[in-house]
This record gives sequence, structure tokens and C-alpha cells, in this order.
Amino acid sequence: MLTKVFLLKQLYIRRLIGEQYCENIDLDEKKDIVLKSSNIDVMIKDCNLCDLSKYSKDKFPGINGLKYGIVFITLKPILPFSASETMIKNISNNIFNINSYSLFSIIKCSVNINIDDKCMYVCREYLKSQINIIDPKLIILFGEDVARCVLNTDDKVENLRCRILKSKNLLNKEKNFIVTYAINDLLKNSSLKPLAFDDFKMAREFLNT
Repeated sequence: MLTKVFLLKQLYIRRLIGEQYCENIDLDEKKDIVLKSSNIDVMIKDCNLCDLSKYSKDKFPGINGLKYGIVFITLKPILPFSASETMIKNISNNIFNINSYSLFSIIKCSVNINIDDKCMYVCREYLKSQINIIDPKLIILFGEDVARCVLNTDDKVENLRCRILKSKNLLNKEKNFIVTYAINDLLKNSSLKPLAFDDFKMAREFLNT
């Protein structure tokens, strides 16, 4: 059965693109064609589906780098000129030897408040569409909150990292994932960087196979 959040999400997004309802609506997750639109960035910037939109004027769809088969996923948007952005660029350039990459966040609003699960699971419908468009070979998840939302697991990072995980919980078909530490944790605790480097090396080797 569809949850109330999913039902409300579909109704609001379809209304945003001009649909009007004169009779009963048959909503089916498999028929949710609105979120597969190429205008996904516009939909994200116009989104008002959860309370986070009340606290943030800025929404960040992320970076869509279609030329490379890797996607980085963080909990919150990576802001331009931030230490987090510098770290992502260093990872892509120094470890993967790429200048173009895909970088998405679960939460699309730039906020400094606590994020509840309802907002995460509404926002991840956008993320699902973004990943389906790219169809990457590998997805790297930064942190436990991201792993919980995407992989539907409560395991700690230590129990998830250092291996390729296969799941189709978020997507329509099975994809490959690597879980590592959250960006903020890596910035605050330099002792985690060598461990994350091992995760990235594994990702690089997998991409080169």
C-alpha cells in the first residue's frame, strides 16, 4: 500500500506541472512518470513537499556528470566553495583521476536544522529519478544516514564499508554501492581519511574492471 507521504508527493508534483483532477486518481508507484521527466532540476527547485522548504530558499539538484559511471551521494547539498566541495573535488581528481562526476544529495534544501525521516524519504524520490537517468556503474554513499535511506539498513558504517553492496531498494534494478564515512566526519576527524581512502581505492578498482 502506498504511504500517505508518497501519495501526497505524487499529487503535489503532478499539480506543479499543471494537472487538474476531476475524478478518482489511480496512483501507482510504477506509473509515477512525473519524476522521470528531464525537467527534474526544475521540479526540485520548485518543490514545497515537506517542511524543509519553509526554512530554505535555496535548493540544489546536484551535479549531473553523465560521462563517468560513478555517483557520490551525501545527506545534504554540497555548497559551492565549501570545504566539502574541495574534498569531493580532491577525491575525484586524485583518486579517480576524473574532472567530471555526478554528485547528488538526499536532502535538496540547504538547511542547518535536524532532518526527520519523512523529509528524507520524500526527497529520495527525486534522487531515485536522478540516478535512473544516469544509470551509474557504482554509487558511493557518504555516511550512515545516507546508507539507511538508500539501502534501508541500520548497520553502522564500520559494518558496511570495505565491500561492494548490491541493492535495488532505491531503484528499479540492482545497483552497486560502496558505503564510506560522511563528508563532515572526514573533515572533522583526519584519522578516518586513510579508512575512507581504502574504500575509494576499492571503488576505483571496481570501476576499472
